[in-house]
Amino acid sequence: MQLHIILNEYAGSGRGLKRWRSWQSILEIPYMLHTTEYRGHGFQIAKQIAQEAEQQKRPTCIVIIGGDGTIHEVINGVLHCGWVTIGVMAGGSGNDYARTYDTFGSVEELLHFIQQPARKQQDCGMVTLQESLAFMNNCGIGFDAAVAKVANDSALKRALGKLGFGKLSYVYYLIKQLFIFKPFELTITHDEEQHTFQNVWFATVCNQPYFGGGMKLSPFSKTDDQMLEVIVVHNISAIKLLFLFMTIFSGTHIRFKAVTQLKGEKFLITHNATLYCHADGEILTEPNEKLSFSVNPLSWYATKK
Repeated sequence: MQLHIILNEYAGSGRGLKRWRSWQSILEIPYMLHTTEYRGHGFQIAKQIAQEAEQQKRPTCIVIIGGDGTIHEVINGVLHCGWVTIGVMAGGSGNDYARTYDTFGSVEELLHFIQQPARKQQDCGMVTLQESLAFMNNCGIGFDAAVAKVANDSALKRALGKLGFGKLSYVYYLIKQLFIFKPFELTITHDEEQHTFQNVWFATVCNQPYFGGGMKLSPFSKTDDQMLEVIVVHNISAIKLLFLFMTIFSGTHIRFKAVTQLKGEKFLITHNATLYCHADGEILTEPNEKLSFSVNPLSWYATKK
């Protein structure tokens, strides 16, 4: 099995680079190292590796050392390539991928996989705006995307990240956005039925339970059931929303009448506001008023312990 390592040196404000350095001196098997240099580079690297693996019919493992944004790019580059298996050593600030999927915690675990490969087919979600993109965790619009947008662009996140407190920037901007963000109207078309919601704070389509650095937004989501779940939070005050966020970590928020969950293979979401869209915590495009979602079943392989 050929081993490729895709490293994001800046993930987690340098945590990715530190973890790679702790591995580098003891990784005594052949590998090829690729360092991402700009946004989207992980996708390009992974696509090239997948094309070569397909042409040569060569089993290949790509180990990502970085955060959910880098993993998001790489998975988009290897979809439907049966010769490639994705492994991860989490090095980001949120690391929601690592809360559900298997990851490597040590060089010994990686070596064991290379000697005795075990892998599992996984679903991903697809969102179509101007183009179609895959997401392995979740994709949504509204309040959570607004928080991600300002936090990702902030100097505060970078400064706190260097001290190991990068998550605190999200808490700060979450509270700030409570007093700025304006709820909106949303319509979801699902199983030939339309569901209209008023005063919506956010709507998130999920392929796995976690988002936002450990919040258990969609407790019953599974990564291999060929289904997606959409969570809509609506008709709730800003103060009650803050309380609701406190319950999301345990997954008990779904008991509230302000939280609606729908399950299916496809969703069409339309809204009447200027909103950002995020996928796996990354802002995708400029605002868009119509988003189409579908499940892409068993479309990539992840390592399995």
